[in-house]
Amino acid sequence: METQATLIRETASASELAARAISSVVNGEVDPITAHINISRMEKAIAIYKDNVDVRDITLRELSKYGKKQTFGDCVLEECESGVKYDYSMCGDSKLADMYATLEALKADIKERETMLKHIPSSGVADPDTGVVMFPPARSSKTVIKTTFKKQ
Repeated sequence: METQATLIRETASASELAARAISSVVNGEVDPITAHINISRMEKAIAIYKDNVDVRDITLRELSKYGKKQTFGDCVLEECESGVKYDYSMCGDSKLADMYATLEALKADIKERETMLKHIPSSGVADPDTGVVMFPPARSSKTVIKTTFKKQ
């Protein structure tokens, strides 16, 4: 059990922890594939941990002993609302409903126009309505490693 708690007891800064991991891979001390898998596994574990209602409640109760905001070393913890949402569907406002309908129609028109522009040849084509030469959109991307874990 002590080995499992080592990482969550670590007090180094995030940049220091990252620097250690990066150095280990760059210096050949750790296989980059293994490191990638384990870092991805930690990201998933952190998300599960932070989404856990029991852990959040225990941590909020502990933080309340210090007030709503407290600094712990290089970290500031602050109780705040997150993900506030409003449901306007029950307001009975016909003007808002019309605006939403207009927005959805506009989004559909934009999507259709974007799709058309994506299929223009790189040499360009003239817009039949205006005569202006249109070109396809500039495409950019970066190559990443997609990491997926089997369901457990």
